[in-house]
Amino acid sequence: MNNGTVLGLSNGEKAILIIVPPILGALLGWFIPAIAGWAIKIPFIPFGGVLEWIATLESQWVSVIGVFLGVIAGIFFVFYAFSETLKITITDEEVKLNYKESVNTIHKTDTSAIYMEGKDLVFLGTEGNELFRGQPESKKKLVSEAFKQHRYPWKDKDPFENQYQRWVADHPDFPAHVNALLSARERTLKNEEKVEAKNLRKDLADNGIVIRDEGKRQYVRETVRGEVNDGSSKKGR
Repeated sequence: MNNGTVLGLSNGEKAILIIVPPILGALLGWFIPAIAGWAIKIPFIPFGGVLEWIATLESQWVSVIGVFLGVIAGIFFVFYAFSETLKITITDEEVKLNYKESVNTIHKTDTSAIYMEGKDLVFLGTEGNELFRGQPESKKKLVSEAFKQHRYPWKDKDPFENQYQRWVADHPDFPAHVNALLSARERTLKNEEKVEAKNLRKDLADNGIVIRDEGKRQYVRETVRGEVNDGSSKKGR
């Protein structure tokens, strides 16, 4: 089969995303004087002076300008939402993953396992290393069927799930620079700095470390040489 399969937002979801935000923006803009009048009654609300000034304006042009600005804001939100959506194109030979302005291409021959971990779609390489992690818009069943249709090594769960161990500070199994990265990432988890935590995950993947998060705890394993096995290991969690 040479035809590609595309996973992402459905046509209905795209239509809703394109139409609804500008309409909501326009409605909020039209009623902005009334909204401002209601908001100034809330104690300690920021920009109280600006809101009070808007509430005193009676010209219809205020609402017209508000509609214009609301529509513009809605359009910007649509572009932002589309940029944050992961688009997956699957062929018999490779997978293209479009996210924001980057495109990752993963060849089937370089892949040993693909599975869902919570909301994340995970690709593992032939040495058990993590090639990619992202959140698809499609449901898990649709994602799994698409990869199976193109004969990719889809797994119902992480084939190395029994090889993770709880990371603690200055873990004796890891060198100092890896422990430093893991320590920095644990701080980002506690502070809910999601972007930095994602960046540190990539840095650790480059060092042969694969991470599974459980809440704000990190479970880790080192890259395994050889083919994916059934997940048996001497190391427990």
